[in-house]
Amino acid sequence: MAEELKRGYTFFYNNTTWKVTKTYIIKWDDGTKTNEYQVKSRQGIVQYLEIEIAKGKKDTYSFWSIEPKHSFLQKTQGLTKDFVSIGKVKFPKNISYQGVDYEFDERNDGKCKYDFETERVNCLEYTNADDTKFLALEFWDDEIEVSTGIPIKKSDISQIKPGVGILETPILDFIWKYIQYIIFGLFFLVMFLVTQCSNRNSWNNDSQSLNDSTKVNRSNGYYRSRNSGGFGK
Repeated sequence: MAEELKRGYTFFYNNTTWKVTKTYIIKWDDGTKTNEYQVKSRQGIVQYLEIEIAKGKKDTYSFWSIEPKHSFLQKTQGLTKDFVSIGKVKFPKNISYQGVDYEFDERNDGKCKYDFETERVNCLEYTNADDTKFLALEFWDDEIEVSTGIPIKKSDISQIKPGVGILETPILDFIWKYIQYIIFGLFFLVMFLVTQCSNRNSWNNDSQSLNDSTKVNRSNGYYRSRNSGGFGK
């Protein structure tokens, strides 16, 4: 399955067709790997499909949503017991979120590769009592991401179809990400070429290699009169 899904591909899950819009590969320090796919439904809902791959074990599948509200984490810094920490930041081993009680399961650290970039990530994973709901706290270079997920089966995903079109390419993503620098670069390149062209064809350029019949060359005494009957005479 991990080899089948690529950017632009579509698949059917939970009565909805989803399109893969971004792909991430996370290599964890414990030797496991996660292929993560940002997917978008026809209704514009953005979620994430994760496939965890471990040597000698069966691949596991889960479906995730990013949680925009996680101010509750700010209230946990006064903890004195039953906490896990990343650096000096503390997080409770038990979290109640949106009516679900989660218990700390494990911490994973790794590197995430996305197109041309690699970024370090630390992850605290939580699960409910019967392992039917997950909560993850992911720590990136400049942000904390909270997401909730559920386990799914490989058979829940069907009708995988290749994507079409150039709009789903890493190269285009790179261009859009650095579009302002590219525009500035092209602007200065154009200005440089215009300047060079202007210097070569300027009024004061006396290069004899140029054959410009409209040019007045005051050094050898010929010019074009305003009332001349012919152009360039």
